Amino acid sequence: MITGIAASDFNALSELKAQAAQDAKGTALEVARQFEGIFLQSMLKSMRLGVHFLDESSPFRGKDRETFEDMLDAQYASEIAGNKGVGLADMLQRHLESVSANARQTSGPSVIPVDISPIKSSTDPSEPRQASNVLEEFIKSIWPQAKAAAANLGLDPKLLVAQAALETGWGKFINKDSAGESTNNLFNIKLGNNKTFASVTVPTTEYTDNQAFKTTAEFRKYASVNESLQDYVHLIRDDARYNLARANAQNPARYVEELSRAGYATDPHYGEKILAIFHGTELNQAVSRLEDEVAV
Repeated sequence: MITGIAASDFNALSELKAQAAQDAKGTALEVARQFEGIFLQSMLKSMRLGVHFLDESSPFRGKDRETFEDMLDAQYASEIAGNKGVGLADMLQRHLESVSANARQTSGPSVIPVDISPIKSSTDPSEPRQASNVLEEFIKSIWPQAKAAAANLGLDPKLLVAQAALETGWGKFINKDSAGESTNNLFNIKLGNNKTFASVTVPTTEYTDNQAFKTTAEFRKYASVNESLQDYVHLIRDDARYNLARANAQNPARYVEELSRAGYATDPHYGEKILAIFHGTELNQAVSRLEDEVAV
């Protein structure tokens, strides 16, 4: 019996491969189930990426959260794969046994039979999308406009994307009006005294003395995300309280620090959260891929 293994345990993965090669008929089902478990564990981990951007008051945040989530995901994956699974194990088992049977009938170097079809990626829209796809779609949807807006402030455009990602959960939680239409408000700018914008009143989390509390507030509604970006530029450029932030536009850490000091957000960790996304591999790798696509 092969015990449950983690997706990052490369030694165990190599052992699985070796066992499958030596005794495909005897171990094929168990090996296939383990690989299905690894796949499920990896998928669950990707789906949890969005949790990193919940505010500190969320009951889903905590210093030991990641450790327990990894343990829970591993258990989920093991239980699912150990029962009926999602069908991947059965398909892998058939392939392993087919490869083994063909290998025994031939001499010379081991080869994969040409009549074995590759595993096709699923096109079922009901399956959960990878979290990385959500990130890339959001970045791609605002990147050209973000670059133009950032240039007007002398900012790294990735910093604008990072702030918008924090405010909207990578575009998945943009405020909507009563009809369900998006407000396109990427930075959760409140209506304030500017009555030229349409607005929506929605629940929000604010902080007083580092204590979070729930309230409601009016937020601006824009005709497009580009209008939202331009309004952000006007706010930072024209409001005197953001003078120090604007003066430190070339320094991302100082910019978000001064932004917080000026009262852009009441969350005491607002700047830290933006910088965590700004320096994160998810954002930087996605931007790099996007720039490579444009360059081709």
